[in-house]
Amino acid sequence: MKNHLLALLTVWVMMCPTVGAQDVYRNPVIPTSLPDPTVIRAQDGYFYLYATENIRNLPIYRSKNLVDWTFVGTAFTRESRPKWNRKGNLWAPDINYINGKYVLYYAKSEWGGEWTCGIGVATADRPEGPFTDHGALFISNEIGVQNSIDGFYIEENGHKYMFWGSFRGIYGIELSDDGLSVKPGAVKQQIAGTFMEGTYIHKRGPYYYLFGSAGTCCEGEKSTYRVTVGRSENLFGPYVDKQGRPLLENHYEVILHKSSKVVGPGHNSEIITDDRGQDWMLYHGFSAADPHAGRLVYMDRVVWRDGWPSFVGEEPSESSPVPQFGQIHLADPTIFQDGDTYYLYGTSPQSGTGFWVYQSKDLKNWEGPCGANDGYALSIGESWGTWGFWAPQVFKRNGRYYMAYTANEQIALATADSPLGPFRQAKPQMLPATVRQIDPFVFFDDDGTPYLFHVRLQQGNRIFVSEMNSDLRSVKEETTRQCIVAEQPWENTDRRDWSVSEGPTVVKMGKTYYLFYSCNDFRNPDYAVGYATAKSPLGPWKKQKQPIISRTLVGQNGTGHGDLFQDAQGQWQYVMHTHDSASNVSPRRTAIITLEQHGKKWVARPETFKMLTR
Repeated sequence: MKNHLLALLTVWVMMCPTVGAQDVYRNPVIPTSLPDPTVIRAQDGYFYLYATENIRNLPIYRSKNLVDWTFVGTAFTRESRPKWNRKGNLWAPDINYINGKYVLYYAKSEWGGEWTCGIGVATADRPEGPFTDHGALFISNEIGVQNSIDGFYIEENGHKYMFWGSFRGIYGIELSDDGLSVKPGAVKQQIAGTFMEGTYIHKRGPYYYLFGSAGTCCEGEKSTYRVTVGRSENLFGPYVDKQGRPLLENHYEVILHKSSKVVGPGHNSEIITDDRGQDWMLYHGFSAADPHAGRLVYMDRVVWRDGWPSFVGEEPSESSPVPQFGQIHLADPTIFQDGDTYYLYGTSPQSGTGFWVYQSKDLKNWEGPCGANDGYALSIGESWGTWGFWAPQVFKRNGRYYMAYTANEQIALATADSPLGPFRQAKPQMLPATVRQIDPFVFFDDDGTPYLFHVRLQQGNRIFVSEMNSDLRSVKEETTRQCIVAEQPWENTDRRDWSVSEGPTVVKMGKTYYLFYSCNDFRNPDYAVGYATAKSPLGPWKKQKQPIISRTLVGQNGTGHGDLFQDAQGQWQYVMHTHDSASNVSPRRTAIITLEQHGKKWVARPETFKMLTR
């Protein structure tokens, strides 16, 4: 009997492999010596990783998912290899996309050459190269910083900066507009002490986080490397640890230590955010079982707690759930067409940092996030708001691009020269308001009169409309009218005291105005889309009795809060979000469906419903 049961169990295991095994990766993600990795998501949708040249002339790897990597070549050849500091090796690259070019910063150094080393720069049209060297930005003995290695580039408010250094101090200086030289007259400034190298600065919310590596990098099983961090409200500091002690005095937090299997984890890459809003970091380390294999590439998820980054267990993982790429996770989406390109915006999974933007030529193949500021069309700190960046709308007026959006449960408008941003305000400010209000939609009537449809948080989420002043900076409060309140059975299936109607979008067909809106709490599976009609933007509005888009129609929970637009073929499309799955609300997925007008009635075609993917 025992043998019979064992045979049955074996057959069952063969027929039913472990659920979710394909959704887990094992470390290291690249079992090849690639020290000091840097990563970029390129315009072609792939990730490219560059590393210190254990492979001569600086190796380049490519991946679609951060897990499966393929060697694609080297940044330089024997002929194109940088000629300055001829005895030096290529260390610690930093890859960026600047002004339509891939810009690769690198250190050129040799052991002991702390006054002859420096930071160089090269450019290419494609992430895989070929790269053309532009020489040294600076050399240690010229700029007066001993051991000038480990460069890191960052942009801030239209300015470009280089941060660099090792165990002689970490410094920063402003670069020229093209990023290929030090800005004339710029003065270096020290931002951290002598405990770290491998500089990386990450902006999140109101803080800049200065990552580094302390200890010894390169002694195999004796290496003491570990990842450190401090934070500041300003790019140039002062950076402090959790106790408020300055990094300039060699205080810091350790967030990644060695484990029984990985020694000397450190010199981390940039943080990469996946489609679910999860943050990931690659770094190098030695395998304790085979330290002679060199510094391999590991990856782990960065978890944020109380405003500080951390790793689970504070050590490298053996295996973890894979990052999620391919699906687009934007809530409250809107699509804006400009020329032959569609632009998709929405509430991102990290709604406290601004708005991502994706772009497409056909509504099927999407690229991004591709905003002007590291994927963002609007970033925190460049316009009104410090939290809760929700429900954007983008439109074009008099040659300028406008974004109306919610932040801090108020409404603001920012402008840009491109749909990709950056959307900014010269003086951060919200629209004047006496109540909390969200979900803006600016509608221009045939005579050019602007109206602001929006949601006021008073005795529920209720949709209102106000005529705007011509400068779009305020509304004529005396014109304000209530449009929609959730009253019908389908609009409040939970029978909540605080009923919800939100996500307005308006079009005019002939002499009739159509207001599309969503009802029920967004966490409710019955979240759905209805519409109402009126003869004036100020109403009164007459509702249809049933929703036009619901989970009954498309088979997905939480269908709603979107935007109606007409595509290049003249068909009406409604872009919306849905729940992530039957059991999870967030991160909400982005979907689209075709609508048709039959007389004055609108009908959604369920066979056209599809999720948006990259």
